[in-house]
Amino acid sequence: MTTKTRRACIAVLFGVCMLSTLSAKEATFGQKRTALEILTLIQQNRGDEEALAKLLPIVQCSFKPSKYEQVLMAQLRDTQTTTTQFRSVSEKIGALLVNKVIECLPSKTVVVETPLTKCYGEALSGQVELVSVMRSGDALLDTFIKHFPDANISKFLVQRDEKTAEPHFKYMKISPELTSGHSVVITEPMIATGGSLEMVISLLKEKGVKEENIIVASICAAPEGLVRLNDRFPKLRVVMTMLDEKLNEKKYIVPGLGDFGDRFFGTPDLSH
Repeated sequence: MTTKTRRACIAVLFGVCMLSTLSAKEATFGQKRTALEILTLIQQNRGDEEALAKLLPIVQCSFKPSKYEQVLMAQLRDTQTTTTQFRSVSEKIGALLVNKVIECLPSKTVVVETPLTKCYGEALSGQVELVSVMRSGDALLDTFIKHFPDANISKFLVQRDEKTAEPHFKYMKISPELTSGHSVVITEPMIATGGSLEMVISLLKEKGVKEENIIVASICAAPEGLVRLNDRFPKLRVVMTMLDEKLNEKKYIVPGLGDFGDRFFGTPDLSH
């Protein structure tokens, strides 16, 4: 066998091995798995954005926060951050979330006239409905209203039992146009177990909102909550700032940033 032939054989074998490896990887992420198996794979592939996207297809944004997002998240997490500072940072990070939401919205090409000439541009098509999961969801509303000034706002109050971490429905007030086929954006700064969101989304669907029209905007998410929502609502879309590590034994996000609502509204729990 000549050297040239030997090299050609090695190249073919290498190609076959690479294809086998890729096929095995595709099979790993393509097959049906339990929530625990998916969570394990998420931890094993935290640096692999392509793998994470296959494991959590409802997530419609990058799993890698920008440097600016990392700077803002560090400020939100810091226990030394004052209420005033926390609110200011939340507004900045909320504006970045709006940008991610807009990437999920339908748009159309328009012609605009500049001072010099006409050119093509982009405009959103269709109305946006906002849904706030009270009360932490209200913290993002001011920011979102600035970008969607014509949006109606529906409110849901779902309280989590601190002992069982199970959600309990308390109240809702919905827009009469919520089921008109518009994009529905839910503001929920933190996704922990995903239980409250599951209840809200189920209620929206019962009212006639299509699952594929719902977008969740969240700052901080735990893998457990995303896996739960991905399994329950495969047509849902989620945008977020940061994928955190896990939930602890009390179902709090780690490293997290504490109770978002308490820190934003200046109402710390003094019972602890």
